[in-house]
Amino acid sequence: MPKSDQASEEQGLAALRAALFVHRRAPLSRLLARRGLGPYRGYGELLEAIDRLADRGAQVTLIGRSIRGEPLLAVHLGAASLPAARGEKQAAGRLAPSGHGGRSAANGISLRPLDPDLNLSGTPDANADAEGSRAPGGADDPAASDAAIASLAERASLRPSTGAGSRERVRTTVILSGIHPLEWIGIEAHLALLDRLATQDLGGRSILAVPIVNPDGLLRVEMNLRAGRHRYVRGNARGVDLNRNFDAGWYERGLIQRFIGLLFSPGSRPASEPEVEAIAHALSSRRIDRALSLHSAGGAVLYPPAHSLWPVADAAEHRAFALRVARAADRKPYRAMSYVRFAWGVRKAGLEIDWLHDRHGALSLLVECSRGKLGLRPSRLVEPFAWHNPRRLDDATPPLVDALLPFVKGARA
Repeated sequence: MPKSDQASEEQGLAALRAALFVHRRAPLSRLLARRGLGPYRGYGELLEAIDRLADRGAQVTLIGRSIRGEPLLAVHLGAASLPAARGEKQAAGRLAPSGHGGRSAANGISLRPLDPDLNLSGTPDANADAEGSRAPGGADDPAASDAAIASLAERASLRPSTGAGSRERVRTTVILSGIHPLEWIGIEAHLALLDRLATQDLGGRSILAVPIVNPDGLLRVEMNLRAGRHRYVRGNARGVDLNRNFDAGWYERGLIQRFIGLLFSPGSRPASEPEVEAIAHALSSRRIDRALSLHSAGGAVLYPPAHSLWPVADAAEHRAFALRVARAADRKPYRAMSYVRFAWGVRKAGLEIDWLHDRHGALSLLVECSRGKLGLRPSRLVEPFAWHNPRRLDDATPPLVDALLPFVKGARA
């Protein structure tokens, strides 16, 4: 039996504040700023930012635990779907409750065919990418099929569910960050985006955000930074790359992928890691039509596919959104392309953008925040943290947040 929303929120706040008590330390931002690495906040400081969102009305729930027992916290904003009997007023930008029901498999990943009703979004102009250049027949060239046309027509005709019993049918945007623990800029951009969303009318949309997907990895990076150790950390506490552990073409690995797997382990099976399993469970009953994952530092807006050389049926729609975000993200526009092109044609299995698109039918973007400019300071050249995070955080984050807001709020491309 799923827990009540009120109990779930109380459990989430209790877990958040217990972690805050354990991890309260001297500000990491001051230490990093002195070393020319930028004013990035430590794990405890990031938890304080989530706590401030809760104080402003955000609903924080506990969706699981990491390998070492750290809380996996989801922040909910937007459309209210609690029964009216609770009598609570829902202001603009307030949280939606979490979905806990509908777990369909032992690891939280459904094996049944995709429900076409889950494939929802606004319908952009299919010619919106006319300004972009792409070679015909590549991974960015959408197949002109009846299925693609039918998908666009279906999206245009569907409307959000309303009334009693529509709790899981509210249109939902999912936002993830902190999957790779060195990529701090993604978390900072994510929290800045949530700060903006908390003040806005989301028009009946729900936002489900997991700012720190890999807390164990994040804590390990912070420990290295405080001790002055230069270490490259990509996985969780078991060394598994969480962004290779989703059930999206997980077994579709050629020789190159198997070699890379020795360096960046995909895990023993799809969703073998508790962090990925928790996300799969939390999203299992939601109607997800937009998905955003924040990484660093390639200066690119990417979309499916990553595990296939063949374009997805709605590639033109994805590209239209990617181009819109890329053009607004910086004075010099980011690149916009499918992930498989960004990776020079090498298929990469188990990525979250493929899983969110294939399993939930979501328009799914992965943003490589900033461009990772190192400069000439020796302290940055030898520090893996600097390879992924720009020194001037304020230059990178505000324009990126402005660029992402329309997509997250469900605007058309």
